[in-house]
Amino acid sequence: AKSTPMGPSLVGSPGRKIAALGDYAYSTALKAKDGAWTDANLDAYLAAPGKFAPGGKMPAAMPAAADRAAVIAYLKTLK
Repeated sequence: AKSTPMGPSLVGSPGRKIAALGDYAYSTALKAKDGAWTDANLDAYLAAPGKFAPGGKMPAAMPAAADRAAVIAYLKTLK
């Protein structure tokens, strides 16, 4: 049986259109979002995924602003 990934690949996510990878079954809520993964969108999503995309699949938030900034900076290094 094929396993389903816990989430989509985050490589290249900064700047990519939201819910754009064809190999992941995004929630209807995330697919309905317009735009790209800007720093502001990534920050809002990590801070409160249920507020950013109500009905989405993301199970946890990252409340600390410094932690979110570090994750976003790290994502920008992934190639």
